[in-house]
Amino acid sequence: MLIAPASSLICPHDGAAMVVRGNSLVCPRGHSFDRAKEGYVNLLPVADKASLDPGDSKDMVAARHKFLNTGAYAPIASAVAEMATSAIETADKNGPFSILDAGCGEGYYLQALAAALAAHSSAADVRLAGIDVSKWAVRAAAKRDVPATWLVASNRRPPFPPASIDLILCLFGFPLWAGFAAVQPPGAQVLLVDPGPDHLIELRQIIYPQVRIVERAPVANADGYTFASEARVRASAHLASPTIIADLLLMTPHAHRASAEGRSALSTRATLDVTIDVTLRMFTRNAI
Repeated sequence: MLIAPASSLICPHDGAAMVVRGNSLVCPRGHSFDRAKEGYVNLLPVADKASLDPGDSKDMVAARHKFLNTGAYAPIASAVAEMATSAIETADKNGPFSILDAGCGEGYYLQALAAALAAHSSAADVRLAGIDVSKWAVRAAAKRDVPATWLVASNRRPPFPPASIDLILCLFGFPLWAGFAAVQPPGAQVLLVDPGPDHLIELRQIIYPQVRIVERAPVANADGYTFASEARVRASAHLASPTIIADLLLMTPHAHRASAEGRSALSTRATLDVTIDVTLRMFTRNAI
């Protein structure tokens, strides 16, 4: 497959199409956004920020980067690549097929997807983009060797033209269906990846006094989208050092929820075997 960065972008202030001018993106009304030295562009308006430094912190991003580079979550990345490839192969498209990683983090999954697609024998033309509200995450993602457009931007208002995105990846994030629908045509798809009931159960049993196993509710259609298919990944990962264990904790929401006692108990573990349990669900954009 031919893999290239997404190039169609709109101004976050007025929705006008933007063009490259020197090292900046500019719109006809004069709004200009400079490209950072790492290669990304910040298109998140101040009004859309929930805090002064939204999204994952610098430390969380660094921990996630180190942990994901161990390959512990490679089975998830492989499953995402398989479902994305299937979506490309079955799409009724004459032009480029655009994929947006909405909440891309530090770029691990989009890099894995790009590598899988590049090795595929299809002649499809694929355009990639990743957005995240965390400037630290996008800065790290832009340092990866991926032919993608990296943007600091929000899932609430992705800075892409209407009907321009064929597949949105929302991995361990929060789908904002109205924002997704604003950039997708009918028939386009959204791939959600969410933790299953046993995901990281061994870690949770250490850091919490009691672990409540909640089975996922039956799949329901999302606003403007219809459930299409589902897959599940179950695997195990061996965390071979206290540093890797600490990185895993810091990159998850459990870092904010664990008690001091739980953290202390986890810090005594030299190694840890954990269960990977995630669900992948594909949704299709309804006809308007």
